[in-house]
Amino acid sequence: MAAESICDGCGKRAKMYAGKDHHWHKPSAWFERSDDDGIQTACSRECIEKIAAKSGKTACVLPV
Repeated sequence: MAAESICDGCGKRAKMYAGKDHHWHKPSAWFERSDDDGIQTACSRECIEKIAAKSGKTACVLPV
């Protein structure tokens, strides 16, 4: 089985990986957050800015 992440800013696609916890995870260099509207996924800081501009939400993400 395979899964992929799709950037909400530019549409870039990358393979997700299956963790030891048996869940799929985004690429480690990507950013992700969730709120009442769902999950936002970004491949770069530039795309975080694009998503924030489109959604009207903050571009602040934790570097975790």
